[in-house]
Amino acid sequence: MITTKNIDGFWRPGMTPPTFRTKMEKITIIKLGGSLITDKSRPMVAREKIIARLAKEIKIASKLYSGKLLIGHGSGSFGHTSANKYQTQKGMLNRASIKGVSEVSDVASQLTKVVVKHLRGAGLPIVAFAPGSFIIADKQKEKRFFLEPIKEALKMGVVPLVYGDVVFDQSQGFGIFSTEKVIDVLVRGLSKDFKIERIVYLGVTNGVYDETGKTIPMISPKTFSKVRKTLGGAATTDVTGGMLHKVKESLQIARKYKTEILIVNGRVSGIVRKAILGKKVLGTLIKTYRYQRG
Repeated sequence: MITTKNIDGFWRPGMTPPTFRTKMEKITIIKLGGSLITDKSRPMVAREKIIARLAKEIKIASKLYSGKLLIGHGSGSFGHTSANKYQTQKGMLNRASIKGVSEVSDVASQLTKVVVKHLRGAGLPIVAFAPGSFIIADKQKEKRFFLEPIKEALKMGVVPLVYGDVVFDQSQGFGIFSTEKVIDVLVRGLSKDFKIERIVYLGVTNGVYDETGKTIPMISPKTFSKVRKTLGGAATTDVTGGMLHKVKESLQIARKYKTEILIVNGRVSGIVRKAILGKKVLGTLIKTYRYQRG
């Protein structure tokens, strides 16, 4: 019988070499909220000055952060307006649905091109990945995914960019995966090869507010039932569920992968840099384990 250790516990020539577990590289995922990077009161209007500033801050943080970065962005007034018009999230409803799925996919990619322009302009090696090309759904839930290209991109130093997108669905034809749902797929698929250290959601509020309008500093499974009544959908058209959806998805990720999740205000200059580097910032921390932030 071949063993990796002798009776005294040491490996010797002739035995099967021992396997050593290498330390996994860290990843921080940043989501640029649709309400932050677009004007949700006006269709197809990107806030390019904000996107450009965020891109520069992420670039600065990338020089100091010891792990990998992965970025996602919401669709805001681009994808949500068309999706609401055709009810694309409900799948194949009528003859107009095919036109709708094409339009939603197109406008989502148009915003992605704007985001890519500014991220690359700041010096980040961005490559965009359309979720519809690596996720197959069934009854609006992920059934299969193929993340090998994203894994290879991360390993070689590329910063992947994903976004809320149309995905094909084996039960209803197609549907829409929010950026949060895409991030959930990424976390599950990447967690075997990388340590998902944190996820930073950049929006237009100082985190999640309570009934008095004050920031809730932390949400955990124990406190969620108390704060749930204060969470609603989005203030403007959003077919993916708004803040409640974001918090529920975040709790699931935090519970399963021991990942800390921050919801912060992307309008505040410098906050994304601090959040990426693990500094204390104003916002809501979602976690399910004991962890003291610096």
